Amino acid sequence: MVKILLVNDKSKDASSIQSSLSDNFQIELWEVRSIAEGEEKYQAITPDIILIPFTAGDDLSRVVNWQRQCMVHGYHPGFLFYIIQNNNAIFFDISQGSFSVALQEYEASRQIFASIRQVSGRAKVERSLREDYDHHNRIISTMPLSCLEVRGGTVTRVNPDFLQRSGYDEHEILGRPPDTWLMNGQTLRDELFRHQCFHISLEGIVRKKDGKEMPCRITVHSLNEDNPIDGIWFIEDHSDYAALHSALRETEYKCREQLYLAETLVIRLDPDGFITFINPSAVRCFGYEMDELTGRSIGVLFPPRAIQNVINPASLFLEVSDESSSALHIFEHCKKNGNHLWVAWTSRGLYDSDNTLTGIICVGTDMTEQVSSGEERISTRAWRDRILSFTDISPEAFDAVLQACIEIGREGREGKTIGTSFLIGDSEEVLKRSRQLILNPFSGHPPEMRNISVPDVREMLKEYALLDGAFVVSGNGLLEAAGRYITVDTSIISLPKGMGTRHSSVAALTYVTDAIGFVVSESGGKVSIMKKGKIVKVIA
Repeated sequence: MVKILLVNDKSKDASSIQSSLSDNFQIELWEVRSIAEGEEKYQAITPDIILIPFTAGDDLSRVVNWQRQCMVHGYHPGFLFYIIQNNNAIFFDISQGSFSVALQEYEASRQIFASIRQVSGRAKVERSLREDYDHHNRIISTMPLSCLEVRGGTVTRVNPDFLQRSGYDEHEILGRPPDTWLMNGQTLRDELFRHQCFHISLEGIVRKKDGKEMPCRITVHSLNEDNPIDGIWFIEDHSDYAALHSALRETEYKCREQLYLAETLVIRLDPDGFITFINPSAVRCFGYEMDELTGRSIGVLFPPRAIQNVINPASLFLEVSDESSSALHIFEHCKKNGNHLWVAWTSRGLYDSDNTLTGIICVGTDMTEQVSSGEERISTRAWRDRILSFTDISPEAFDAVLQACIEIGREGREGKTIGTSFLIGDSEEVLKRSRQLILNPFSGHPPEMRNISVPDVREMLKEYALLDGAFVVSGNGLLEAAGRYITVDTSIISLPKGMGTRHSSVAALTYVTDAIGFVVSESGGKVSIMKKGKIVKVIA
């Protein structure tokens, strides 16, 4: 069914056309008396063809405006002027030209319909193409990406986004080569001709109207192999990326400056354990000159006995980064002059996009203090208060047990490494949840012979540490028992991989009591401090 709107001005020609079309069942015929009436009613009718008598040719400009009005509202009917001469119906398509139909009496309706149907079909195709064009044009005009069309080496089309970003007016862009506003236009042109490909993306700089530079990425979809500049250009504004990169670079400079000025120790290692960066504070702490440590193995900062079984010292810091962030790792180090110091480290592995280790960043704090004898030992003042909260343990007792553990882990007994464990505080509950494996060597002894703060008592501990079982120490530092077997279910806690039964049993007992646990590893002498079922500090 073809919808036809006939402007019937009651002339002889109009009556003849009306007569020829009215008896065709394939035509839905609508009539108006004038062009003005047609302009009012066409939106309600939405015709495929509008027939206008040639006698209205004096109103051609009005008909053209009517056609434009239809296009604005999304309609694309065919507009035909008609006139009858010498028994021939002559139709003039204002878009395509004229054609004539001989009005034979018995075939006039069929012939006119066939011709008009062709016009209608063409109008539908044009309407579809126009709708597609308008749709694509709306996308290009509204998308937040600059787009240009280049033909014959000059810009033939530009979307509003580019005009808004560059500040140019449309007439300043159209008809001109891209080199007009591209600062590296010749380089881009050379790359396009050198690669001779239909799709290429390059970095560029647009010179804005106000003289400022707009870093961008230009993607060219070439439409002409002889002149690859011709095609569709997409321009992605990278001003924000450039500003962000500049800000990050400035931040990096400031951070590096802060690292050099900070009192915190900062070291960066490569995957093999060689120092690639060390800040002045760390250099001073270890007693070296500024250029003495970069490029050397981190192993030079450890006592030889501490790393004698370690293939790659960097693995020690990787263990730190793999543990919970709440677990502070304190390593014993040695200075250039041979003196010892303890540093609390936190570290993080640095990985690339393929998850390959590229380095380790280590941040440390010197935890060393001088005792009255002049000997260096680890300072606990900065972190022990949090561990001792809600316990009956005195700071002096805590430090004494820690010192005993460090001595056992470092020295062992007669050159042999020793693994043992201590439970300090809440001693009554600890004794209830453990049983004696051997006769208790401290039973019946006076307090002064059981005070763990006394050096001779700590030396005696090294003998009993060879026995199985744990030491139990009261909150005020008195040894209550040795050789205790812990009877608590260890399934209630979860420790990192690699921890043995000694670690898990002590952790479980701290989970159900208010005691603090110390475990000395037989392999390496590492001291783990536990509270409420978790490792809270590691000293190596």
